[in-house]
Amino acid sequence: MRSRTLLNLALLLLVVLLGLYVFKTQQPDTDESTDRLTQLNADAIERIQIRHQQRGLELQKQQGRWRMLAPIDIAANDFRIGTLLKLLESTSHAAYAVADLDLEQYGLADATTAIRFNDTAIEFGIVNPINSYRYVRIDDTIHLIDDHYYPLLSSQTGTLVARELIDPEASIEKLVLPDMTLYKDDNGLWQSSGTVDPDAISAVLHEWQHGQAFGVHNYMPRDSVAEISVYLADGAEPIRFEVTDTDPWLIIARPDLNIEYHFNLEFYDRLLRPGSTEEPADEAEG
Repeated sequence: MRSRTLLNLALLLLVVLLGLYVFKTQQPDTDESTDRLTQLNADAIERIQIRHQQRGLELQKQQGRWRMLAPIDIAANDFRIGTLLKLLESTSHAAYAVADLDLEQYGLADATTAIRFNDTAIEFGIVNPINSYRYVRIDDTIHLIDDHYYPLLSSQTGTLVARELIDPEASIEKLVLPDMTLYKDDNGLWQSSGTVDPDAISAVLHEWQHGQAFGVHNYMPRDSVAEISVYLADGAEPIRFEVTDTDPWLIIARPDLNIEYHFNLEFYDRLLRPGSTEEPADEAEG
């Protein structure tokens, strides 16, 4: 009896193993090289162009970093550009020949949103209501992909702008703040028109070049609370900012570029009042 039980268990195990083998061999090929939307390498991309409705945007890689050239000339948000580049290797869940489909039905007859990586264009159509994948077109093929990228392509310009006020690689020569001026003397040493120790000056300069806003948005005209001018070593005209709000957060705007930076209110002292630890709200509002 015991021998028969062991034999039955062995046969059962064999059936299970055979079943697993058959299941595995009958699965479709999931090789990522055949499922990728494109075979482009993100590191080889030097130019990106985005078109959404009537808005155009152009980006270019310069010395390993991304810069926006249009509609404004400014450092780009490398992290978000990296997100866009992931589109190249996203999964194509299904692919169809353009010749077999009615492009109008998929929102691709006259696509209003597209992105071009170097010379490869990807046009965006509608979302499939059943699986929530989005139709995109590359040349003569329509693909279904996860809808992670359209919101970034259709967002406002500021979304792709770097969150630092000044390019971290730039060299500041003078900083004209609302209540004082920081400047280099003839010996190249930093001085202040007020009573501020060198460490406080260094801290403010660091924040202007490395402190990050939590968001960059299109400029919304408001009454100016204060003005700031930043002079760089290149000798060009100073970059001019306006403080346009201090409640519930600090907003520093560049009306010339139609953008504004949103910071937590703690940045008021860190950016505008070197060496100060007092609450700024009442003074700013007055």
